Amino acid sequence: MAASTARAPEKPAHWSRFHRPELDVLRFGAFFLVFLHHALPHASSDYPIWGLALAGLARAGALGVDLFFTLSAYLITELLLREQTAAGRIDIRKFYARRILRIWPLYFFALLVAAPLMSLYDAADRLPAAHLTGFLLLSGNWACVLWGYPASSFSLLWSVSIEEQFYVSWPWLVRSNARRLGVVIGSMIVVACATRVWLAIAGTEHPGVWCNTLARLDPIAGGALVAWLLHGRTPVLARTVRAALLGMGGVVLLAAGAPGEHAGWGAVWTYPLAALACVVILYGVLGIRLRSPALEYLGKISFGLYVFHAAALRIAEFAPVALLLTVACAAASYRFIETPFLRWKERLARVGSRPI
Repeated sequence: MAASTARAPEKPAHWSRFHRPELDVLRFGAFFLVFLHHALPHASSDYPIWGLALAGLARAGALGVDLFFTLSAYLITELLLREQTAAGRIDIRKFYARRILRIWPLYFFALLVAAPLMSLYDAADRLPAAHLTGFLLLSGNWACVLWGYPASSFSLLWSVSIEEQFYVSWPWLVRSNARRLGVVIGSMIVVACATRVWLAIAGTEHPGVWCNTLARLDPIAGGALVAWLLHGRTPVLARTVRAALLGMGGVVLLAAGAPGEHAGWGAVWTYPLAALACVVILYGVLGIRLRSPALEYLGKISFGLYVFHAAALRIAEFAPVALLLTVACAAASYRFIETPFLRWKERLARVGSRPI
């Protein structure tokens, strides 16, 4: 088998269906990195042995968010390109409707129901009115840039705001620039790098860079780039090549995240390094023959896992118990909150897929 080849794209008739179960597993891996980041201490002195390595791993877990960005951008771009190939055009209104049905039910449940319940459980766990307004307007990341993180278990929803802002513009850009999408993607990377340099010169502190949409475009651009270059193909890699890619991607992601450089001049090099690592990991996972029903299910409910895990950690404190509580909440959310809307979403799908 060749070290690195790619299967030819299917004929347009077959572009009406797309699902890669290995990406469900990767999605759970991204969540688990974020969980470790929030569950484990970040100081080497907090560990009896292997303190430097374990603390570095805990800090690097924050880059699970970058992996989410890369994976989401790949999937969305792949589906949009497939729709354009299969149907001849992208129906942007239906795209927006599908995104709303996928994201908004749980997102607004977390803000309007779960967050107030957490404040009743712990008065210190609260989402101030100014932040809440920003989150309700899908601009929670900019609220964090302006006023810092709120003392809420659901402040992590800032990343959903960035994804929603990406969804607003991306179908228009893909529809009008499908053949020149590489230029758009390259421009996104340039904007991200230039923004971080400007913020470093301005002395912007955390989370002013971490939550800034313009400074976080490169992992999104990386995922879109993979979809655009492959254009419906699936990488066929020798096992040794795949193992090398995943190993290299993991090491680079750890190297980028271990210093915990989320602002200042450190962010100028750690952010693009993290984006590169996410692209390498995604490419290494695509096409892998791995079937694990349990991990695939956890990947399927990963949105709920992400939404509820910080609250679960605050309630349970002991990480294994918090993880079990997180899974229980996410499973219930998927069954009772998300699934009814996902059925509507599938009716609007022009390219069939599992919920993303």
